[in-house]
Amino acid sequence: MNRREKILAIVLLSAVGLWGARSLISDVLLAPINNRKAEITSLQSQIDKQNDQVNTILAATRKLANLKQQSLPPDHYEAAALYKNWLLEQAEQAEFKNIHVTRTRIVPTKETYAIIGMTVAAQGTLKQVADYLFAIQRADLLQKVRKVDLQSDKHEGEPALEVMIVIDALAINDATPRETLFEEGRAEAVSELMDGKTREQYALITDRNPFVRGYNGPPPPKVVEKPPEKDPEPEKPGIDAAEHVYLVGTVAKGDQWDALLYDRTTNSRTSLLEGKGFEVAGIKGTVLKIGSDYLTLQIDDAVWRLELGQNLRQIEKVEAVEAKPETPTTASVE
Repeated sequence: MNRREKILAIVLLSAVGLWGARSLISDVLLAPINNRKAEITSLQSQIDKQNDQVNTILAATRKLANLKQQSLPPDHYEAAALYKNWLLEQAEQAEFKNIHVTRTRIVPTKETYAIIGMTVAAQGTLKQVADYLFAIQRADLLQKVRKVDLQSDKHEGEPALEVMIVIDALAINDATPRETLFEEGRAEAVSELMDGKTREQYALITDRNPFVRGYNGPPPPKVVEKPPEKDPEPEKPGIDAAEHVYLVGTVAKGDQWDALLYDRTTNSRTSLLEGKGFEVAGIKGTVLKIGSDYLTLQIDDAVWRLELGQNLRQIEKVEAVEAKPETPTTASVE
């Protein structure tokens, strides 16, 4: 082997040795380091996910704490009494007349909270209605106005209206126990929905008063001719007095439901029970079923449905049934 061949051989062996040494270094020294880096990356990803979960839980906890502050007191019946008095105070401040606030229902839900329903019946102008709605919705309470019913047969000046407002509020079971409607220091708190809003923004309600003469009202309903072979619908039962008798509430007492009718002309109330008879405003019948916001009545040989907030002239026929021979018993009138 000449000198040149020896040099080439040495270079080749050196290259092979370096390659082997590199592989050895990579396997022995770098592999554990790379594995540890991968583990660190995986652990960091898990930490990030857990941090996201913690942040979500903290946000939910803050929201729940805020909801508990907005809740009515946890004692359902005490909460209903306090809320009823507050609604009455707001109605008096709005200068309503002939005010009647009625608790319509207390419905516990999954041992977490209870829905407390109220109906406010009064007389007032549209401006007073706007004042009242602004005041109650501005309060930082878990409440919702479900229905506003306004009626008037006058259309000049600022006519007086027959007002009925149906409201629901929530009482969370594990809210802070207290003897006041609001938590200490929160009586003047403003709800997030009304934050930044002023009474002047409610002026649109009174500016477009549909009860004042000059308002043409909605377009008349389309007249649809009934097929000649179909028998005409029977006249809805009731006399003029029935137009002033409203379903103002249903109350759950265990598995038993009670319904309450309110006669605006006589300021009297009639309690109804399922399966019992009744006689109100010249209408006789039997109560078939009471739901959370409706009831069904059997009058003569037909079944009628009455929704919460409707009067007896607004009931709608459901189906015909066979007349029952039993003599109905009349519910008590308060």
